[in-house]
Amino acid sequence: MTWKLACFDLDGTLARTSTGQHLAGKIGHEAVMRDLEHKYLAGLITNVEVAAGDGLYYRGFNDEDIARMLDDIPVIDDIRATVDWLQSRGIPSVICTLAWRCVGEVFAERYGFIGSSGPVLETDAAGVFSGAVEVDFTEHDKPVFVRQLCESLGVQMSDVFHVGDSVSDIPLFEAAGFSVALNANRQAKAKAQVALDSDSLFDILGVIPGLRSTPRR
Repeated sequence: MTWKLACFDLDGTLARTSTGQHLAGKIGHEAVMRDLEHKYLAGLITNVEVAAGDGLYYRGFNDEDIARMLDDIPVIDDIRATVDWLQSRGIPSVICTLAWRCVGEVFAERYGFIGSSGPVLETDAAGVFSGAVEVDFTEHDKPVFVRQLCESLGVQMSDVFHVGDSVSDIPLFEAAGFSVALNANRQAKAKAQVALDSDSLFDILGVIPGLRSTPRR
């Protein structure tokens, strides 16, 4: 099996916590965000509603503020080592997340991913967030995002593997060539082809067909 694209969820997969909760703690609406995420996980609201409710609190901030607030977010070990190992073998990595795209792009820049999905916050001419959502993004958009990326790269969905941890990853688990539930909840584990609990992202290379002979870094 030859893989041509690696996809990774962000919240709970690369970041050990919800980036939304982390940022809400910095901004001052942690209780609001906790309630929104609880309702989403319970199936009571959509990610469109989560983004609309959360986005209001970003008014007046910009991309640089977001990057600074993410400096101390806890992350899984060996992100850069994993992305670099894959890239050295011709497999680019992308973040496929429901977190804000500007958040995913911070991780992409720091760790070598080629880009990120996610809803987009509206900005003014000076790059300051208005508090509105410019582009929505849901779990059902994850496979769409990856298919479009595959088209641009000239590869097939069967050439893609996805690593995630929650119900929002299930649509992409079902569309990709292989799926790994990493430190995942029960629903994600039930839908993925393999489940793994580890403190190191590098360990996913040992459970993906075609990468099983991977040596430790």
